[in-house]
Amino acid sequence: MLFKISSRNIILTIFVMALSLTAVFLSDKTAFGGKIASFLGPEPFKLTLQFLLITVLGGALSAFLMARKEEEARDDTKRKDNQARRDTRIANLQALDGKLAEAHRHMKSSKRRLRSRLDRTDPKRPTIAKSDFEECMDQLLTAQIAVEEIQDLIATRRDLIKKSDMGLIDEFLQYAARYSHNVFEDFEKGRVKREADRFLLDEVAAPNLYDFLMKSSESELIATQRDIIKDKHRTYEDRRAVLAIVEGQRLFGKVALECMRLASSELKHLIDAELAQDERSTLG
Repeated sequence: MLFKISSRNIILTIFVMALSLTAVFLSDKTAFGGKIASFLGPEPFKLTLQFLLITVLGGALSAFLMARKEEEARDDTKRKDNQARRDTRIANLQALDGKLAEAHRHMKSSKRRLRSRLDRTDPKRPTIAKSDFEECMDQLLTAQIAVEEIQDLIATRRDLIKKSDMGLIDEFLQYAARYSHNVFEDFEKGRVKREADRFLLDEVAAPNLYDFLMKSSESELIATQRDIIKDKHRTYEDRRAVLAIVEGQRLFGKVALECMRLASSELKHLIDAELAQDERSTLG
């Protein structure tokens, strides 16, 4: 069907017909020598012309109001679409932050559980039961995989995080993922000596795992740079430069946990920005 029947098309048709007839009636004397007025009579001619003028004005007003209504409907649809996209983005960002928080809990829980079960009879050679150790290593591996999955999502889902926003988050996560990988690798590569049903920790043989459990001492450089990373008043470039410095050194658990916390903080900042946009849209 070439011509769709709708209230708008009906009004437009009536308006065009009324406008055409009005033009004909107004040009009766000049174009037709007053033949239309003579045929209808003066009074009917006048009434008909008034009716046509009212129809034209009414049609114009109706067309204007209908156009406004359609524009408002389009704007409302656009607002709803934007709101739906923001709601989806917020939900996905919150899911990422929740996954990161869970990974952070796994790492801290694994660390606390292992430390609580350490036998420190010989302070230089602490030991732990095989079953406890292996279970906590599985928990640490889960945390590492979760962090890597978040990294992959951030790298591929540009609808969630803009390229300009993802740099620092990705670098924080990269440090945490590398650290947890190194810790697990000490176990996976057999660098932890086993005697019967217990594992023995040795700082020289398994430095990453020893740091994870025993809090090996940080250098003054690392401690200073870690404080700069934590400082929210520092610029993006300052923190990024510092992170590059500490990544070039031996990785430390304190820095890794701080990086996970800061990545979560950056995600929350993006969520807050979306919620603020919602508030502005509502007020607008």
